[in-house]
Amino acid sequence: ASTVEQLGGPLKAKLIVPSAPLTPEDVVGVLKGRGWEAEIVKQADVSALIPTSSDGLMKCVDGRPSDHSAMDGPKALGGVYSIATNRGVTDIEGLKKICEEVKKCGSVPSCHGDEHAHPAPMGCGFFKLWSQSKLDGIPAPKFDSEEGQKAILEAGGVYECLAGSHEEKVVYINFVEGTTLAPNGDDQAFVVDAWMTGTYNLDVPKYLVAAASTVEQLGGPLKAKLIVPN
Repeated sequence: ASTVEQLGGPLKAKLIVPSAPLTPEDVVGVLKGRGWEAEIVKQADVSALIPTSSDGLMKCVDGRPSDHSAMDGPKALGGVYSIATNRGVTDIEGLKKICEEVKKCGSVPSCHGDEHAHPAPMGCGFFKLWSQSKLDGIPAPKFDSEEGQKAILEAGGVYECLAGSHEEKVVYINFVEGTTLAPNGDDQAFVVDAWMTGTYNLDVPKYLVAAASTVEQLGGPLKAKLIVPN
């Protein structure tokens, strides 16, 4: 201040502060504005909540049963594609770097397909929407589903195959750090572990809007339960 004063500078200041973080209550408001039902529940009321482990896959939010057993990793849009889309990464080398980051952060990078799609890796609805430029403000990848699968495997990741059809009844948006829900083929749900946006320094509004848009475009349930700490 003294320097500006002595140099005859303008005695006018604007203090720039960070935006307030998005709260679960904010998310409920946004979802209801999109025509969803949404409510906040405490972690104690969600008995299926489990701690994540370093052996768990960072896997897709898809609620169908998997051929892989490591379901105790964070659930994210398309697995590692969630980070790529949020950051605007569209190339193979960038995808491989994200896989290395995921491993350093304590999860196993992954992507998936299913029994019905041709080619199989296009069985990920999120990747399909991304590749078709159907996610607003998110540029499409410069690689196809098989090239993405190959890159993730080369970077030490995992490809899983999901079985059956979509029968999700609800979308869980989980704010309890270090926890997740494992897929249950008899009681399917989309699981979005929103806390992982902090781990990877993601744009939270952009991420959650992409999640909502994905569920809407795939014909999923417009019903959300936001899990918050006790």
